[in-house]
Amino acid sequence: MDFLTLAFDILQWIGVFPSREWSKWKSWFYSVYQIMIFTIIFLTTILMTIQMFVSTDLTILARTIDMWTLFLSGLYKWFYMSLFHEDFARLKTKLFEIQALGSVAFGRRSADMFTTNYLKKMQRVTFVHMMSGTVVIGLTIVSPLLMSPKGDRSYVEYYNDPKSYPFSCWMPFTVNKSWLFWIIFNSHIISSVIIGTTYLGIDSFMFGAIYTIGGQIELLNSSINRIGNYLEKSECNERVSLWGTLKKKQIRFYSILRNNVKHHIFILDYIKRIHKLFTSLIIVDYLHGITSLSFALFQITTSKNLGETISIVSFVVVSVWHQFLNNFFGEFIIQKQLSVSVALYHTPWWRAEKSVRQLLTLMMLRSIKPTFITGFYMYKLSYESFISFMKALYTYYMVLKRVNAEDKKV
Repeated sequence: MDFLTLAFDILQWIGVFPSREWSKWKSWFYSVYQIMIFTIIFLTTILMTIQMFVSTDLTILARTIDMWTLFLSGLYKWFYMSLFHEDFARLKTKLFEIQALGSVAFGRRSADMFTTNYLKKMQRVTFVHMMSGTVVIGLTIVSPLLMSPKGDRSYVEYYNDPKSYPFSCWMPFTVNKSWLFWIIFNSHIISSVIIGTTYLGIDSFMFGAIYTIGGQIELLNSSINRIGNYLEKSECNERVSLWGTLKKKQIRFYSILRNNVKHHIFILDYIKRIHKLFTSLIIVDYLHGITSLSFALFQITTSKNLGETISIVSFVVVSVWHQFLNNFFGEFIIQKQLSVSVALYHTPWWRAEKSVRQLLTLMMLRSIKPTFITGFYMYKLSYESFISFMKALYTYYMVLKRVNAEDKKV
């Protein structure tokens, strides 16, 4: 079964997930590789931080803050997932256990076929998300070559202009050689690819985990509906023939419901794991999104170059899409949890034996209050939160625009 394989491989490629199966030497080289990646992102973030304090141009400052928040939040995400990589890796292995429990009640072959078909949709979403992010990374890399050509400027002016690079970083020396310019430019490319891949990989991992466990809830609901159909076919006035007059059927369906209860408990525990592991990443992502997008929108109003405008617009579109997906999957898992109570409610429980009714009641009580995916309980992933996010984004953008207009008057 293909559970989170693509996202896991991407995160392993950028130094997040080492493997226990590797040899001692391979693990050692991977540790060195992790240190290199962390150093690149860390130094880039530090240089951007210095640039924010030395920049006097509001446009350059907005451009710096825009990317600085991306790198700072990406650095935190990378370090956090690397530090707790074993806990995150268990999200992948736990899915096999949950799938095995679902197979007991639903039937192994049917359950595997159901899950395989279900995951195909997530593969398409992951592909589109990865491609859109890759396009933005490409535009970020290419845009300075298009929007800030050398023109009549001297090479020294061109090499030391922050707009000549993919993003603004403070340089402790004057660049006066072509080879030095391209070394810095290529280091920006490497940093952009690493941080972009980090975001895309972590997004795909979280979205995939939520969507896959939602599939397990659908599998659970299908099993509950099967029992409901059997109960529906039973005669209301024939208490003796409730399970087809055979005591074996009573035992069989009671056993299925017990497995459903275990399946449901593992599903809820998995959702709590997702909430616990991603809670800090979600709040950091929200703070980055609201800050970065506010300054990106401000950049669009101040941009006078078509190439720069296209690059920023594409960044805004993908960032908003990213925030929407965050809240879409948050709302998705809320509705999936509530769907269990709906499936149980429509089950003709009044025709069941007392022991069966007790199990149905237990599952109903567990599904009434869903577990929310939140950022330290301050930002809940849902459609309502996305609407609030967009309203706040517009407000902050208007504040920046007004401040800029007042500065021009002065």
